[in-house]
Amino acid sequence: MAEKVPKYSFGIINWHQEELQKLERKTRKLLNIHEQHHPKTNVDGLYVPRKQGGRVLMQLETTNAVEITKLVDYLDRKEDPLTQVVRTHQHNTDSAILQTTKCLKT
Repeated sequence: MAEKVPKYSFGIINWHQEELQKLERKTRKLLNIHEQHHPKTNVDGLYVPRKQGGRVLMQLETTNAVEITKLVDYLDRKEDPLTQVVRTHQHNTDSAILQTTKCLKT
């Protein structure tokens, strides 16, 4: 459940790649400390679906990119006045979120 907490902030908070990597390392370290994951076990197994023997953790960088893309697509489809204001503001700023989304769409 704790791995879903950052997901709520994706698209709102401008997460840097280094911050997400640091958060993933910290999560793996806590799993090791609490004996939920062996330190010498393959890290990729944490992100494999449970049916295949994994732990089903989210890869934060990938999830961040997917959530930003979904948010931009949602805002592009909506036609109500408040969403249009957000869209106008979004297109007028040169934010890292927009740059990331443009890279994902190409």
